Amino acid sequence: MHNNMFISFISIFSLLIYIIPIVFLIFAVWFALKFLKLQERKNEILQSIADKLNK
Repeated sequence: MHNNMFISFISIFSLLIYIIPIVFLIFAVWFALKFLKLQERKNEILQSIADKLNK
């Protein structure tokens, strides 16, 4: 009985070893895209301020 439980635990653990990096990669890509979009918006705001100051 304990042997079957140990084998099932090992199989679940091995699946987690493959799933966790994939989830981390998806999160990293999402974060990078969100960060780039925020930087782009910040640059637009700063550019509009600079244009108003140059007039």
